Amino acid sequence: MPARSRAWDPALCLVWVGLIFVGMYYGRALGPWFQGARGTWAMLLLALAGVGFAAWVGWRIRSLAPAQRAGRGLGAVLCLIGLGLLAWWQPLLIERTHLLLYGVLGILAWRAAGHWKGGAARLIWAGACCALVGLADEVAQYFHPQRVFDLRDVLTNALSAWLAIAALSLLSPREE
Repeated sequence: MPARSRAWDPALCLVWVGLIFVGMYYGRALGPWFQGARGTWAMLLLALAGVGFAAWVGWRIRSLAPAQRAGRGLGAVLCLIGLGLLAWWQPLLIERTHLLLYGVLGILAWRAAGHWKGGAARLIWAGACCALVGLADEVAQYFHPQRVFDLRDVLTNALSAWLAIAALSLLSPREE
């Protein structure tokens, strides 16, 4: 049986999904914040989030037992590299926000799924839910007059969530 997360994890996950969909609707209005001098601040904030996650991963790797560092630590580092490559793949700064939005959604979904599932089922359910939210976000954009459906964003959303979930799962204490 998985360890119980805080009781408000599912609610926080749903609030984050709501935030993603509000961002979908007002995405064009946010565009100027990612250009010019303001874009520098946005880039710094996104970089700070990435560095913060990398620091957390490093801290968690150091707290693993030496026998676990090789396997689980290497897996988590590969997740970080995957997120870095995914960020590099994005042509626009505003599109890099998908990594943050869906990475956080992945973490929240993984925590929420811990209330009902454990082990691999927890990873699959959390990742699948995030992938479906990302797909729904892009399908909703198809019907929005100022937005477009982008298959690359669907892939970015799903991969961001899966990589964050995988890193979190690798670095979380295991019940023996």
